[in-house]
Amino acid sequence: MTQPTARTRVIVVPGLAVHAYAEQPVQHLRDNGYDAKLLQPPAWRGVEVDLERYGRNMAADIDRDGAVVDVLIGLSAGTQAAAVAASETDLVKRLVLVSPTIDPAYRSMIKQSIVFAKGDPHDKSAFFSQVPDWSRAGIRRIFRGFASAIALRLEDILPEVQAEVTVIHTEHDPLTTHSYAASLAEANGARLVLMPGVSHSWPKADSARFLRFIDQLLS
Repeated sequence: MTQPTARTRVIVVPGLAVHAYAEQPVQHLRDNGYDAKLLQPPAWRGVEVDLERYGRNMAADIDRDGAVVDVLIGLSAGTQAAAVAASETDLVKRLVLVSPTIDPAYRSMIKQSIVFAKGDPHDKSAFFSQVPDWSRAGIRRIFRGFASAIALRLEDILPEVQAEVTVIHTEHDPLTTHSYAASLAEANGARLVLMPGVSHSWPKADSARFLRFIDQLLS
């Protein structure tokens, strides 16, 4: 297995207006030798709310830095921004899409609003634990983010990505169907990974498995 070095760079793009759930898994990567960075989430005040512009800005930052990104990981709506970034720069070597959005079955503001209001039935603590993060965006910016996510289709972006792509579908995902995740992988020559026993917000509270996944991806 390849051992990470200070030059093994991992960038994680969190979901829309949420951040805290990814802090521990990313810190665990750092504790185990990775140069891992968790970006601020789309839609926070002072952060770009439009996912396509967020992704283009990220690509520009990567190009300015000039260093290779060994793994760029998008979580939920962050998958869309990460895919845009990977389509805009050749410095991203591997793109990982965890719980990719938005499945055509949920591609409307009404359906997104219902899912947001209901929360994740497989992660009862998610709704209340994310309130502090959501408050840093506000409901108007969150819904602008939803509108951006609905308009930006992963299936249109991924054909432009030259990086190696992995799509992760979690077992209990109320937002992304297995068929959508599988179709993204099949249409773009990507690897499909099924992650059992977890919900849409993976790698929340699953730092050890997240580390193993990254280790194996780079081995």
